[in-house]
Amino acid sequence: MKASLKSGYFVQEIAGEKILMGGGTDVDFSKMMVLNGTSAWIVELLQEQPLTEEDVARKLTERFEVDYGQALADVQSLFRRLLELGVVAEE
Repeated sequence: MKASLKSGYFVQEIAGEKILMGGGTDVDFSKMMVLNGTSAWIVELLQEQPLTEEDVARKLTERFEVDYGQALADVQSLFRRLLELGVVAEE
């Protein structure tokens, strides 16, 4: 599955916390999500282009000292949560 961040969603830093939120006139606070640094980095990647879970896991192993299997499991969990919130589009 390839996913990309839906239009209108972005990462904003508020009081030192990275927050995924939607813009516009009708902000849906139920779709806001506090992100750690790694999750924020992943969401920002998804803003740039559609990526598969495997693509993101590989990028994580290149950027951080993390095992590919663990990176993939973590990315799959994040993708599931983003899909549940309805903030990413599947391609």
